[in-house]
Amino acid sequence: MPEPAAQRQQEHRSPIGGDGHRPGRGGHGNAAAERLVTQVRHRLGRPVPPEWTAALRAVPRDVFLPGTVWLRDGEGGYEVCDRAAHAERWWAAASADEPVVTRLDTEPDGWQRPVSSLSAPSTVVRMLDSLALRDGARVLEIGTGVGFTAALLAHRLGDANVISLELDADLVETARSNLKLLGRGPAVECADGAPGWPDGGPYDAVFATCSVRRVPGAWLEQTRPGGRIVVPWSTAWCAFGTVTLTRRDGGGADGRFTSGGSYMPLLDAGDAGPGRVDEPPRVSRTGLSPWAVAGEDYRAQFAVGACVPGVRHVWDGDPEPKGVRVRLWLEEEAGGSWATVDVRDGSVGFVVAQYGPRSLWDEVETAWHWWDHHGRPAPDRFGITAAPDGHTLWLDTPATPCPHAAA
Repeated sequence: MPEPAAQRQQEHRSPIGGDGHRPGRGGHGNAAAERLVTQVRHRLGRPVPPEWTAALRAVPRDVFLPGTVWLRDGEGGYEVCDRAAHAERWWAAASADEPVVTRLDTEPDGWQRPVSSLSAPSTVVRMLDSLALRDGARVLEIGTGVGFTAALLAHRLGDANVISLELDADLVETARSNLKLLGRGPAVECADGAPGWPDGGPYDAVFATCSVRRVPGAWLEQTRPGGRIVVPWSTAWCAFGTVTLTRRDGGGADGRFTSGGSYMPLLDAGDAGPGRVDEPPRVSRTGLSPWAVAGEDYRAQFAVGACVPGVRHVWDGDPEPKGVRVRLWLEEEAGGSWATVDVRDGSVGFVVAQYGPRSLWDEVETAWHWWDHHGRPAPDRFGITAAPDGHTLWLDTPATPCPHAAA
């Protein structure tokens, strides 16, 4: 599943590890960099562009990892990995083309929730390459984190051409320290990224390491005509996909989506949860499995999110009603409407209950059938036309806008 909505936080750490080791130096450095470049090439399915190969070699990833991280345990959870106690595993994670969780919260029921991570380098390189940067280009980065991407950009363009914004003051200090350790000094400012940074504009590119539901008008205004905006995309339904837009002369921008790029949001919309049930439900049955719209097919999830904006979902694996094995909750973020889809033992089909003025499951089911009718398209068949006052999503061309199921 994509990472849940959460505030982007990372642990502050000294650039000198608790074991006295200075990250990125010594026998691990060169070999780790070459392993990482090889893995990124395999993941991309093509050679890594020379400028980003050079950046990966010059920017050791381990510099940006805290001494304690969390790695997948192979059973759907995570286990702690401490550099002092598990040095080889820690170093392997640092030089692997995989995301590394740097902060983990454990819910009262034992569920482990990642709230911060360092992205897989291949994902970062793919997005950076989409910027199509030329020498001397000026870039605004939204979401510094611990500074890894800012370091790659600074190596490519020079410190003076990179401005990076981070809302978390502790992270700003962490990023500055990490960058200083590598001899880099791009501008890292403690600021909300949504308004951009007009004093440094206009920019040749805007790059975000946090997902958005709409492209802020300030980013469009601060990007030069012909410049690019690359940002992970999310909807209330899921966070999956990356959009690359090109700024038009008139002030708007057009772009297309690609798969992948599951990032935490620019603004936390909160966790999904059941609403109040204070009216008789409209009960029906459906033959469409709830896993078809909220399972592991993120192509379907992307389409549902595009066609049913403002509706989120959560799985309940231990529902109260007797005989209900699993329940899918749907909730309108604005409030007022919600729905449940129950998987019952020994039942054919699924029981649906809908509350409020909107029939949320009907809308989701309509969106899924629209997606199925069009050949179950992947995100790369979708595009966007963005303007300062809003956006339109479309399939294949702007002539085929995504229908809003509520309409």
